[in-house]
Amino acid sequence: MYVNKTLLACALAAGLVGTAHAQSNVTLYGLVDLGYGYSKTDGSNTLNSIDSSTSAGSRWGLRGSESLGKDLKLNFQLESGFDADTGNRAQGGRMFGRAAWASLSGSFGEVRLGRQDSLGFNWSGAISPFGTSFKQAQLDTIFGYKNVGDRLDNAIFYYSPDFGGFQAGVGYSFHPDGQETDINDTPVISLGARYKSGPLLVVLTYDQKNVADSVTVGNRDDIKNLALGATYDFGVAKVHAGYGRLQNRGFIASASKENAYLLGLTVPVGNGSVFGTYQRVDNRNLNEFRIDEARSGFAIGYLHDLSKRTKLYAYASQYSDVAVRATAATRLADTRQFSVGVRHSF
Repeated sequence: MYVNKTLLACALAAGLVGTAHAQSNVTLYGLVDLGYGYSKTDGSNTLNSIDSSTSAGSRWGLRGSESLGKDLKLNFQLESGFDADTGNRAQGGRMFGRAAWASLSGSFGEVRLGRQDSLGFNWSGAISPFGTSFKQAQLDTIFGYKNVGDRLDNAIFYYSPDFGGFQAGVGYSFHPDGQETDINDTPVISLGARYKSGPLLVVLTYDQKNVADSVTVGNRDDIKNLALGATYDFGVAKVHAGYGRLQNRGFIASASKENAYLLGLTVPVGNGSVFGTYQRVDNRNLNEFRIDEARSGFAIGYLHDLSKRTKLYAYASQYSDVAVRATAATRLADTRQFSVGVRHSF
């Protein structure tokens, strides 16, 4: 018995030594967002519902890293989105639809492989106080980064080290939609640079989605999205501004170039903040072969900190020409939205 206990103690000690040497760690985390939502589009019925992921995507995930010696690390992230109001998986039912990647990082920067965010989605989202959430108030409504891709499958990205607040990134997705076939290949190129110093943030991104080889007739122009934006925090208020140059967002029959604009403001108020934006995109296609997509809108939101992990939110917006009327497919319609809710992170 004494020998067995000794052997067991030695085995446990060896395991602890091995764990300490590896310096690995895994973190379970998540966020739940639930609230009431109201939406009314001209020509359609009013929609009232309990919504999930208004102010931030409901999710759970695992992330971790392991030291491989010197400054080299292995990192990974697996993140699953879900609809808290129904319990269903988000991102088309994927198990890890928000992220599924592994990387090596060190003094050279980071090389990341797997399903991950495009730079137009990840970095440019910081231009707007609404980021990539809050329904139609999010940056995509006007800047259209989802036409290239927000999250990319089969992707390889490189992120440079931080040089005095400056960082660059470059990525390539062989099959961004997970369709690994030679004729439906629509590769995506994602480029970005950002500079953060004190109250100033400047972001520049460029994303391009190439037309599939299977497209042999009609428009074969690639979708291209350029976004430039900045924020500056004066303490009493943060100012947001952005510009986008968009081309061929929907593989239309003739080339279209659009200019997108954003102006925003965030003001601390008590134990929270009030923020708002005005966005507009000017379509230069002048209704040639399709509905004119010129659109604009404003939004206002409020976040209140109940604790470090729990926030209350309220949001309202009105956007013109963002939906097709239910009674007339050739006419665009305005949409008004209102939401209140709570989100908790763990």
